[in-house]
Order: sequence, then structure tokens, then C-alpha cells
Amino acid sequence: MRPRFEKAQKRIAAGRGWEAETTTRLLEAAQWEAGHAAGTSVSHMKAGPAFGLQGYVGPRDNILGAEFLDHGVLAARAVCKIVRGVEVGTGFLVGEGVVLTNHHVISGPTQAKQVSFEFLFDDNTIGQPRNSETYTADPDGLVFADGDLDMCFVSLKEYDSAPPLRDFGWLPLLRKTGKIVIGEPVNVIHHPRGEAKKVVVHDSVFRFVEDREAEGTDATDPFCWYSSDTEKGSSGAPVLNSRWEVVALHHKAIPDTDKNGFVLDTEGRRIAKDRRDDPERQVRYIANQGTRVSRIVERLEQAEGLNAKAHQIRQALLDLWSLPNAARFARNATCKAMPLL
Repeated sequence: MRPRFEKAQKRIAAGRGWEAETTTRLLEAAQWEAGHAAGTSVSHMKAGPAFGLQGYVGPRDNILGAEFLDHGVLAARAVCKIVRGVEVGTGFLVGEGVVLTNHHVISGPTQAKQVSFEFLFDDNTIGQPRNSETYTADPDGLVFADGDLDMCFVSLKEYDSAPPLRDFGWLPLLRKTGKIVIGEPVNVIHHPRGEAKKVVVHDSVFRFVEDREAEGTDATDPFCWYSSDTEKGSSGAPVLNSRWEVVALHHKAIPDTDKNGFVLDTEGRRIAKDRRDDPERQVRYIANQGTRVSRIVERLEQAEGLNAKAHQIRQALLDLWSLPNAARFARNATCKAMPLL
């Protein structure tokens, strides 16, 4: 897998990240982007002082609709800070009242009872001041965790004294693949170190995806890599494409290693176990890793042993995500609750 990753990085640096993708994934991406108009080129022109045409620099069209910013604001409302004692993490609503985070943040029903979910924990310096809103898990609802995929779904409890959870909208999990290809931008919304909500949008690209077709094996391919920066507390954050569609659930960083598997520092030297936390021997990371949304949905579909209410919630989520206008439906829900600046 490492040789494929390194080849992919060279192609990304050359502006041709898509060349690292398999034919199947490129076809899926083309279907997702159906209707996108191709650009044209003009030849035999001389440049001069009066040459005033504007143009694209690089292989990718980076011009976005201004609603990109509006959609980002709406997406951020669905992201919450998760607190369990001194431990912190991130989660996000994926349906009305259901949060997705990592298994290592909430491992199951017992830990779910010990957790608080804080929404609107933002810097809050623009417009009307507002307080954050805190919720707890619904002990009778859905709590479904999977350690292999490092994921956990948790239903939250509504309170008369707090806004309805619907007001925060949600980020639907779209099962179909093709939402992103290698070299394209990704955005991460998270609570690093438990601080007010932060977003990563710069120098942040989709770098690699494990794929059965490319590896020529029957091994599972649940994870993908990206260059977004994260810190402790970012676990459970949504990784999104330029349309603010969730492509992965963030869960850990990937360290650089030598050919024998020993972790390297930023100067390319092995790090002794007893110096792991030494600030002068910082680990060199090559990427962050997330669990692919398509695999998360697949696992939830296979969930067994759910009680009647949890089964009903699970089915409602699957039905919601399968709607052709699932993302618009979610945005409309939170847009109606957004305060005027």
C-alpha cells in the first residue's frame, strides 16, 4: 500500500491526483459530477501588455459558488463537542437527534451515559451573542458502535429547555461512492483540544484511498487518507468535500515509518518509546485517516440485536439518507432555525 500512496503524492504534486485512482472510482466520480461542462482552450495567441483575458491556473477549476460559504456555516451547526470527564472529542448529527463519532470516543451504551454533547460552542464574535446548548444520550434510543470501523451512533435526548435538535440540521451519510477523488480538496470541522469549533480548508486534499481493485485482493477497504491538520479532540469530525458532503469520519493520524515499521520523527530518525512525548522529538505524520462513509452505512445496514426503538431509528436514518434531496432537506431544516446576524 505504501508504494501506491507515494505514487499518489507525486501525482497530486503534479496536479494530476486523479491518475492515482482506479477506473471504477473515476467512473463513479464522473457519474456524481454528471452535467459538469468541460472547458475549452484557444491556441496561437501571443501574450502582450494588452492581453487581459483571465484564466484557470492549474488543472482544477477552483471557482466555487458563493453559497459554498453559506453551506459551510449550515454544515458547522451540526458539529458538536463531546465531553466525557477530562476526555474530549467531536461528533456530528447525521439525522434528527442522532450523532456519529468514533468508537474510541464512545465505545457503547455505558460510556454514552457519561457523555455530554455541546452544540454551538463557537467563537461567537459576530452578530447576536448566543449560548452553547448541551444534550445527553437517550438511554432508550440507538447506541451502535463498531471498533473495527471506529464508529459509534448515539441518539440524543430532547429537552423542553433547549432548542429542538432538528434546529441544528444534520449531515446525511450518502452511501453511493464517487463523492471525491484523489487530489481534490477536503474540509474538516472539529473541536481540536476541546476548543471552540474550528475548520480546516487550506492545504487540505484527499490523498489516498484503500481500494480492493487497485490492490488486487479481497481485503476490506474501509479507510481513506487526507492532508488536513487535526489534534487531540478532533476524533469523530466529519471530513467533507467541496459540496460539504461527508466523505469520511476522521479517527487518527498516520505516522511516517522506515522500511521496518519504526516510527520516524520530523528529521527522519527513529523515536524511542520512552521519548514518544518528548516535544523535541515530534512524530512526522504523512496523513490523517478516516473511515469511509460508504462503509459506515454498509455496517449500519448489517447491525443486529437492536431493540425495537433502535431498529426504528436505524431504519429512519437509512430512509433519510436515501432521499434524492437528502442534503437539501437537512440544510432547509437548520436554515429555518438560523438567527439573523
